[in-house]
Amino acid sequence: MGKGSARLFRQTAPDALEQSWNVVELETRKQVRQRINTLLRLSDDMLVPTSEVRQQLLQCVATFGSLFTTQLVHALHCNEHTERQSVIWLLTVLNDKETIPPLRRMSANARLPRAIRLAAALALAGMGVTAEDFKQQRRDHLHIMS
Repeated sequence: MGKGSARLFRQTAPDALEQSWNVVELETRKQVRQRINTLLRLSDDMLVPTSEVRQQLLQCVATFGSLFTTQLVHALHCNEHTERQSVIWLLTVLNDKETIPPLRRMSANARLPRAIRLAAALALAGMGVTAEDFKQQRRDHLHIMS
């Protein structure tokens, strides 16, 4: 059993990012996913008014900050069409400006499946963001850089 046998017992993390996360961060991410799943179930319930869903969305943003909005945008990567529709609706109801840049990147990313790009574009449209807004912002950004 020479030197090489010690490698069997060496712990390696499957993902390099997980090495830097601590238990509190992982638990917080778990709580965020649970809240998103709860909101997705609420969005399917026709008896729950939009104002209550919006209030819960704002409470989640106040509690978890940008982690919540990031995870909500990331939820568009699901395989189920109905779940993606619910996420689009939640993003539209939330109407948070912080979600616009990642949604734009998703909608323009040709490597993503068409359904996800379309979902991101629909969420942007639901928030009132148009292609002209994007072009104007890009022109302003290029003007500032020159």
